[in-house]
Amino acid sequence: MFKRGGIYAVKLPHADVQEPEVCPCLVVSNNISNEYSSVVTIIPLNFTRLEKIYDFETFLPASDDGLERDAKISSHILITIDKANAVGERLGFISKLLMSQVDRTLCLQLGIEETPGYPSPVKPG
Repeated sequence: MFKRGGIYAVKLPHADVQEPEVCPCLVVSNNISNEYSSVVTIIPLNFTRLEKIYDFETFLPASDDGLERDAKISSHILITIDKANAVGERLGFISKLLMSQVDRTLCLQLGIEETPGYPSPVKPG
């Protein structure tokens, strides 16, 4: 089963390539949806241009995710895919601290702000 915060290899189609590329992706959809839905929401990991991390991105050190190299999570690239596009087992898992940073970047990207009378969607860090 897919878990929020897990990193999975996913076949992602590209407009200029006939064969889908396999890319490590972070699952950001909630675990109830991940269990019962036929789709999952992901953010592909980016391994280039790591010298600049924008406000909508989170730096992901290799040692913290189970992968062999540093990456960044770009929250402006949010994709919902069919679970059948996943390839193999989970590659890694990010920490709660990194997931809270991803949550902040998602809120920034989607324009989600704290609503009076409701708990904040992101725990202050």
